[in-house]
Amino acid sequence: MRVFFTITVPMISGPPKGGSRVSIRPRRPTQPAAAGNPTRFGAVESAVTNQTPLPKIPLNVLDLASREHGATNADAVAGSIRLAQTAERLGYDRFWVAEHHGMPAIASSAPAVLIAGIAAATERIRVGSGGVMLPNHASLVIAEQFGTLRALYGDRIDLGIGRAPGTDGATALALRRVVSTGPEAQQGLGVDEFPQQLIDLLGFFHGGMSETNPLRGIIAVPGLGDAPQMWLLGSSGYSAQVAAALGLPFAFAHHFAGDDTEAALAMYRSRFTPSAHLAEAHCMIAVNVISDEDPEVVRAQSLPSLIAFLQLRQGKKPQPVSIEDALAYEFSPLEQEFIAARNRRQAVGTPAHVRSQLASLLESTGADELMVTSGAATVDARIRSLEVVADLFRA
Repeated sequence: MRVFFTITVPMISGPPKGGSRVSIRPRRPTQPAAAGNPTRFGAVESAVTNQTPLPKIPLNVLDLASREHGATNADAVAGSIRLAQTAERLGYDRFWVAEHHGMPAIASSAPAVLIAGIAAATERIRVGSGGVMLPNHASLVIAEQFGTLRALYGDRIDLGIGRAPGTDGATALALRRVVSTGPEAQQGLGVDEFPQQLIDLLGFFHGGMSETNPLRGIIAVPGLGDAPQMWLLGSSGYSAQVAAALGLPFAFAHHFAGDDTEAALAMYRSRFTPSAHLAEAHCMIAVNVISDEDPEVVRAQSLPSLIAFLQLRQGKKPQPVSIEDALAYEFSPLEQEFIAARNRRQAVGTPAHVRSQLASLLESTGADELMVTSGAATVDARIRSLEVVADLFRA
């Protein structure tokens, strides 16, 4: 294994060669809650009310190209493009798609291809990955793909990088090229190589690789000089430390790791090292939003994705669930408890509830940007959720 990375020392120095320094709208974060004293679950703190002004921060969207029950993959991709066009019309800043593999209900297995389609169908909104799961790919391939996207669409392209597989173990091995079987199998890249992969990727975009790096003489074309805006994604303190060491903006997956948000962001800020890419710590949180004026609509739109998530936790590959089947599903007491815990710090409910939840989260985390991801069962309901959030922040 090649080792060139130390987590406490930033590895890239000097100005980026080509591309642009990360340009993001600054927001001075409020004091985040102490790591051991997060916002109380299940309720909004009394200091945060519906009259508390929401901060003026960039609003973004994360999408999975979800396939509705009875729909095709073509329908799912078309729905993602429609959602992006709506987000652009509503004034959102970014639209990201997430990499998943082998999930019958999700059609976002090839982020670079989907990003190209979305960017072609929009004009202003930034389009990117949330994220590309780097251990599934060679860094050179990602540099070439996103260098090409930037050559096509200019400074509208974001590259969010994650280290999770985005799939089951067998599919991950298939993506990473198992070239033989048995105890001597070459299993390809894994999470242990992730920090070095990041270093390589930054080098392919900006140059400046270590003289001891055997990839130093390789040129990414397109890639070198065509760097997108790069973010590190995570749901743990590990990713927060890597983002801080490299001086990159950090996006935290609060939508599925809500218990650890404040602690991870506090770690990121406290350990942040300024870089040629970013002068000050800058972070974003992703939050699940399903909203409508009618609570019964919210319930009906929420249940299919909750059932799918329960199935995923049981090791199954969930198929799209119809709203009718979801409404008829009898949740066990343990499942009800799990769902309540999952939704406690998300924004699932009427607009008034969503407003309170978002105000509380932004107060406790001091996030510089907010990313909305909607687990609603239909594209129309996901669009309605985006409209609710946009209206709340305009008020």
